[in-house]
Amino acid sequence: MEPAMKPNTDIRQAATLIAATWILTAIFLTIPFHLFRGGAGLNLLISLLHLLTVGSLLSFGVYLAVRAARRRSRYVRFAATSVAVVLAAAALSMSEALISEILDAYFPEGARPAPFAFRATNAFAALIWEFALLGTAFSLLDANNLARERERELALARENATRAEAAASAARLAALRYQLNPHFLFNTLNAISSLIVTRDYGPADAMLGKLSEFLRATLAANPDALILLEDELATLQHYLEIESARFGERLEVAFVCPSDLNDALVPSFVLQPLVENAIKYAVAPSADPVAVRVEATRDGDDLVIFVEDDGASGDAPARSGTGVGIPNIRQRLHTLYGSRGTIETTKREQGFVSILRFPLTRRAAHRPEQAA
Repeated sequence: MEPAMKPNTDIRQAATLIAATWILTAIFLTIPFHLFRGGAGLNLLISLLHLLTVGSLLSFGVYLAVRAARRRSRYVRFAATSVAVVLAAAALSMSEALISEILDAYFPEGARPAPFAFRATNAFAALIWEFALLGTAFSLLDANNLARERERELALARENATRAEAAASAARLAALRYQLNPHFLFNTLNAISSLIVTRDYGPADAMLGKLSEFLRATLAANPDALILLEDELATLQHYLEIESARFGERLEVAFVCPSDLNDALVPSFVLQPLVENAIKYAVAPSADPVAVRVEATRDGDDLVIFVEDDGASGDAPARSGTGVGIPNIRQRLHTLYGSRGTIETTKREQGFVSILRFPLTRRAAHRPEQAA
């Protein structure tokens, strides 16, 4: 974003324009006029000082009038500038005529003095053009500065909006992430409670220990950060150890992840809800062993992760996204990746599969990879 102009920049620009205008007027009009009349010396010095001082002050008054009307309609700005120009030209021409008459009375020059009214009228005719040009220049200068101010305001507004959107996205991701923890905790604590009620204290104690390890791993992670795929799988392993204490040999687990994808970045805690669905709808209702498989693969510049089981279909509508987990994951992927982050669920003849797809990024570059 362009740096903001200092508050006195506009005044410096106006002062430079005013000084240049009256210095040039003195060089090309006042000095030749007095030399033509055959006078110089004190007359010329006083006239120059008067012109430069009074002319500059009145010009600054015109500038202030332009500034005061800068945010009004064009007609108001034109009227304010015109009135200021006429008043400034009239004041300076009357002052010039009066000073000239006084100087001619005490320090007469070679030429015959002109009447006061003639001097004032001639001076007004010349000066109004100068003030009109100054007023126009001030208006253009102010319009340019106002346009730049508005550009800076818009740029700042866009920057603030971007920051606000980033903060909102981070808040949404955190809310979505933390929505999962109570859901999981309820199920796990309910399982532990069931074991305690049946006096199965050994598995209950093992589940509590593994739950402690799992919570330590998950709560230490930044909820809106991307983590390494190998870390996500390690967290998932903690979760599955908890469920293994509950289901024993009825739960079979397989992880398939090529070593070159270990440093791929994934949203934290994105796989656990899918595995939890498989356990809830396939493992829990079944008396036979059910295999749960998690496989990661690369498809061009996308990372694709399969979470599948070979159990009974169970409540297929709930598994497809009427519960908490899958809609939550869909929202998180959309927030992070837009239309490129998707999750598909498919009921098979024997089992169920969820397929996550999003851009493949790695820890080093933290950018989507190009297809090989």
